[in-house]
Amino acid sequence: MVQFCKKKYKKNKINFLLKDIDKFKISNCCIISSFYTIQFISPKKRQMLINKIFKGLNWGGAFFMVEKVRGPDARFQDMLNQVYIEYKLSQGFTESQIISKSKSLKGILEPFSTKGNLDLIKRAGFKDVITVFKYGSFEGFLAIK
Repeated sequence: MVQFCKKKYKKNKINFLLKDIDKFKISNCCIISSFYTIQFISPKKRQMLINKIFKGLNWGGAFFMVEKVRGPDARFQDMLNQVYIEYKLSQGFTESQIISKSKSLKGILEPFSTKGNLDLIKRAGFKDVITVFKYGSFEGFLAIK
């Protein structure tokens, strides 16, 4: 994906990097965005990453994070799963494809609830946080330092 993006956006002033986030230094940033990424990072490392992002932002800088989120309890999670499965079916995916994708993500994709994500963000030091996007199991958060 990095090679594809570098080729497609070579005329723009955008840098695409493929680095280990544990070793990557974050500093002097005005905005940091993360789209469907943190959910794939080990839960025990997430707080350290969000702390690092907070420290790397300039005062007034923004962190924009979009993630898949769990429902607040089992009933809501079941409903969200069903709606998402029905959406995938309506888009032409077969039941076999949906099950196969679900199995491939088992133990790799570990979404937190809305509260879990907000707790991570606030513990890092962000005071101003708002949900800017919510669609079923997907949510976008904007946090200002």
